[in-house]
Amino acid sequence: MMRLFFSSVLILLMSARLSAQSANASELMNKGCYAEASVLFEKTVTGNNPEYSDLTNLAYCYIMMHDFVKAEAVYERILQHPKKENIQHFYYGEVLRINGKYDKAKEQYNIYKTAFPDDFKADQRIRSCDSIALWNKNKTKYSTGKISDLNTDSDELFPWISDGVLHFSSNSRFLLEKNGVTSNYKDPQIFNIFIYKNNSVALKKITAKDSSSFTAYVPAYGKEVLLTKKIKVTPTGEELSPSEISVDKKTFIPSGAPQGYTFSHPCLAGNGKRIYFVSDMPGGFGGTDIYYSDFDGTSWSTAVNAGNNINTPGDEMFPYITAHDSLLYFASDGHPGYGNMDIFVSRINSGKWSSPVNMKAPVNSIGNDFSLVYKNYPWEGYLVSNRYPDSKGGNDIFSFNLEKPTIIKPVDTTKPFVYNADPNLLYAFFETGSSEIVPEYKSIMDSLIDLMKKYDYLNLSVTSFADVRGTEKLNTQLVQDRVNAVSGYFSSAGISSSRIIGTAGKTASDREIPNLTFHVQIGFVAKENQEAYFEWRTYNKYKISSLKNKNGYTYFTGNGSLNDMQALARDINTRFNLGAYVIVSYRGIVFDDTFYAPNRRVEMKLFNK
Repeated sequence: MMRLFFSSVLILLMSARLSAQSANASELMNKGCYAEASVLFEKTVTGNNPEYSDLTNLAYCYIMMHDFVKAEAVYERILQHPKKENIQHFYYGEVLRINGKYDKAKEQYNIYKTAFPDDFKADQRIRSCDSIALWNKNKTKYSTGKISDLNTDSDELFPWISDGVLHFSSNSRFLLEKNGVTSNYKDPQIFNIFIYKNNSVALKKITAKDSSSFTAYVPAYGKEVLLTKKIKVTPTGEELSPSEISVDKKTFIPSGAPQGYTFSHPCLAGNGKRIYFVSDMPGGFGGTDIYYSDFDGTSWSTAVNAGNNINTPGDEMFPYITAHDSLLYFASDGHPGYGNMDIFVSRINSGKWSSPVNMKAPVNSIGNDFSLVYKNYPWEGYLVSNRYPDSKGGNDIFSFNLEKPTIIKPVDTTKPFVYNADPNLLYAFFETGSSEIVPEYKSIMDSLIDLMKKYDYLNLSVTSFADVRGTEKLNTQLVQDRVNAVSGYFSSAGISSSRIIGTAGKTASDREIPNLTFHVQIGFVAKENQEAYFEWRTYNKYKISSLKNKNGYTYFTGNGSLNDMQALARDINTRFNLGAYVIVSYRGIVFDDTFYAPNRRVEMKLFNK
């Protein structure tokens, strides 16, 4: 009897010690000391009957430490616990997905889906697993880099470019003190504006001046200032509060917009006459949606939802429009992706946005990736991420670069030398109905100018295009004006006009589309056994009749509809990451790129004399 008593006392003492360890571990975890907390939790979960809360807390600590292998092992124990909750199947699926175990992850998502059939996240994650497995087979031509002398242990957010200089927002006290600010604006909820130039960070003069504001610049036309400002901040700063947008120091209010909702992340387009923004106001598809509003010179129009191709039941945020207004970059946790929030791109076509394309790794990661902007489209820019292990703080700014095509190869001047196919065919785009060169494409022209100055045996061919909009007379003049604009740019840089061959180009009017034949052009140099490589027989549903090789390219030919051909192009791009697009042929003359290359372009290619 006495032995039993002492055994009971020993058990009680051990339980009390474990309980104390658990409490200490929980306190450390709540302070963000995950490594220290995990050591204590590891002790409390030894044995056969650990506390359920200790297991879940230990898994959480491992996740915050980015030790997903250990987290996976803990979740296997969690799912065996009698107090197991169905939500743990989703968390286990998340860890498995990060660890690259996509089939096992899908099993867990499906179990979760059975318990929570209305949660769209399960389906989204299942589609993500299928997509990631495919994306990983094809490397992108992007690379990303850390900016060590800009980022701190705090948050660096909202990059934007003005006059070629990077601006960003940060709540870093270190950056303030480095710039001689020792007393003002030190509230952690205040984000001040900084400039990054010549590998040095400086405080911008325009900054938050009241403790209840939250500021962030975003890309804009001209010199207009756009910022998001919190209407109020909770004492702890833990909850999001409503925010408003200011455009050039004036509050942006869409016509008829309801009160008390968030308006944030503005981006101007259409020469400053259209604003894209994010809001959680009623009538959207999810938590936050992307909207736009037009300015008539006096007021902003009623907000228009960007549509369900862009917006999902999740959150869509951080819209960014390229200067030619045809591409929308944004962040979303509702489309299939690598992490919680990925960056996507969509192209506008006939007033509607196409199905978004995930920019894939390394632009996206298993963390949150958002707020993409270009410094030199399409070659380099910046984004925000909390990716591990490269981020210093919660969120950091990273650079990204697109591998430039090899414009010139070692040249044997004794042989014919013609660059008439991608990646050596370069484009310059124009605004609709305009022959004024979009500034961001001048860098592409400059690279060709440098080559022509280096190799005097190289000539330039310039070909312009116009689509079916407008009259034949208007289009004929437009393509000639575009050729003249590009040719003039090269001449002004010192390239003799005798080395420039300009072609007025190809036009089409609505009346000239009787019997069209559609082709899909693959931007890919021919390889051996190409038929097997492309698995083209699997595309019979698109009514493909043949596969042809020409100039190192592969063409699928068929009589399907334009929609069929566009669907085929998307399929090929998803499978092989080849940049397929649809071209429309009329009596053997190609006059319209209808999918990836809109007919607001001039083609430029180098060739030997």
